[in-house]
Amino acid sequence: MNGGSIMYKKTILSILIIILLIPNILFAQTTNDITLKPGFNFVSFTNLITLTPTELKALNASIEDVFLYSPSAGSFLSASEGTLSSLSAGKGYIIKSNASSDIKISITGNAITTINPLNLKTGFNLVGFSQAPASLTFVKLMTDNSILKCFYKWSPTAGTFIQVIRDESGFITKIDGVDPTIKAG
Repeated sequence: MNGGSIMYKKTILSILIIILLIPNILFAQTTNDITLKPGFNFVSFTNLITLTPTELKALNASIEDVFLYSPSAGSFLSASEGTLSSLSAGKGYIIKSNASSDIKISITGNAITTINPLNLKTGFNLVGFSQAPASLTFVKLMTDNSILKCFYKWSPTAGTFIQVIRDESGFITKIDGVDPTIKAG
């Protein structure tokens, strides 16, 4: 073998290694660890999820169903019923677990680089936060956006919703005496 041939092979090998590494450099993989409590869990994904609802259910046999509220339909779409066919960041989902104790699932995907604005419909909207806003509470969000009438946060421990509402006079009331902080996921 001559020196030119060896150099050619090293160059080709170097190019192949770079090509294999570029996707991992350009699209940083992140893991979204989610702890599911028995019953209903309100979640949002903090990475670009590539799983289908069926694949998400297959992560743990205790995942009974995955739901997404559709404001245009005025009802919930369900993975089990076949009406929910895709998952994405920036949306709120309900995952129902029939486990008797907490279970953990890990979802790997590319890091989120942009967040689309929320398009709220009149009435009920189930939204998810894929990136946490800087120290934002329900009261602060409602104070800054008079169009927002109420917020609910599910408390799996209590088995009920924590509520912050705007009454007919425009006053914001913490029904349960709590002003939850908005968090990602």
